[in-house]
Amino acid sequence: MIGPRKIPERVEQLTELLARIAGLALIGMMLVVCYGVVMRYVLRSPVAWANEFARFSFLPVVAFGLAYALRQGAHVATEFFIRALSGGIRKGLYLFSAALFFGYGVISCWAGWRLASIAFAQGLYSDEAEIPLVLVLAVIPIGFLVLSLQAIVQMWKALSGDSSQGRPLETSHSK
Repeated sequence: MIGPRKIPERVEQLTELLARIAGLALIGMMLVVCYGVVMRYVLRSPVAWANEFARFSFLPVVAFGLAYALRQGAHVATEFFIRALSGGIRKGLYLFSAALFFGYGVISCWAGWRLASIAFAQGLYSDEAEIPLVLVLAVIPIGFLVLSLQAIVQMWKALSGDSSQGRPLETSHSK
């Protein structure tokens, strides 16, 4: 059984795993797009599934990269104005933004679950490769669930004073 102190560590390991899967999906997407371009314009023999694969590969790149971006502080921030605020206000703003990420993650997870459920119930398949769409759409609730969990971890770290991830609102760009 995982102790309560290990849960944030496990969430961050899951975040890291999904980020690596997102990276592999991005590499796969780039390779297939290059293959599709060569087939279409050089060999004059287009492959229909390449475009579909690229579209479907983009989903895990985004959905699985969200939590990692939150963990790294890579989401958009107006650092110029934030630096002018006191530490307490900055921390409060950080907690508020993490709470917004949590809310957004929960709502998007629920919406993604509904989409995947509909695809499963109706037995929907992709047009070209005939992939069950539930497999493609399942990425959405998984990614947003992990985003929600990572937002909780970020809030917990900020409230507990854990500085292992840097001060609140300090991003990798400001170092």
